[in-house]
Amino acid sequence: MVSTPDNTGGTADRIVAIAATLFAEHGYHGLSMRALAAAVGLNVATIHYHISSKQELYRMVFRRLAEREHAVIAAHTRHVSDDDIAHPATFLRRLYDLVDALVDLTIEQPETPRLWLRRWLEQDESPAAIEAEVSLPLYDMALDLLERAQAAGTIRSSGVDLRMMLTGFIWILYGYFAGSPLDASGARVDPLHPEQIAAFKRFLHAYTARMLGLPEEHGEP
Repeated sequence: MVSTPDNTGGTADRIVAIAATLFAEHGYHGLSMRALAAAVGLNVATIHYHISSKQELYRMVFRRLAEREHAVIAAHTRHVSDDDIAHPATFLRRLYDLVDALVDLTIEQPETPRLWLRRWLEQDESPAAIEAEVSLPLYDMALDLLERAQAAGTIRSSGVDLRMMLTGFIWILYGYFAGSPLDASGARVDPLHPEQIAAFKRFLHAYTARMLGLPEEHGEP
């Protein structure tokens, strides 16, 4: 049973919000417009009145998620100065703040990792170009910051592929929340438990610092 969010944002917003949950559960091909209409409490004709097509709805779901991601990444990269970058400890703290913000945002938007994992598993281009539209601008903001640090000599890892490093970060981030961590017995533990979140942030801090050849800072995230 899909809960119906507040309707103050309008019918189209409500459709997109519920569609995000259903696409995350069933994938693009696994969700019919009839099933969506039933979950929203409207008929298919009314759905199409507000949303032109299933493909456009799918794009709208990813665009909506990307808007918040863009805001978070921009807020943590836009004002990093050349002086910040020139000081490794300061630069690393800026990166840690961005890492923590992305973890917190994923907690707030739990459908995000499941949506992307579903899309990757479907292994097709229907609908095409979502990655180019919503993912590349996010990667490019982070990549630009890292390339500035690399040019300044702050990032000293030789031969590190910065785009691959960012891709690996996303796989780790989404995999953690979609799959849940395991304890010593192999049982799944709650990924949202505060102690688990703190440990995960520390792990991502270490991943970031070591991949970039930066001196690690220890302590609570």
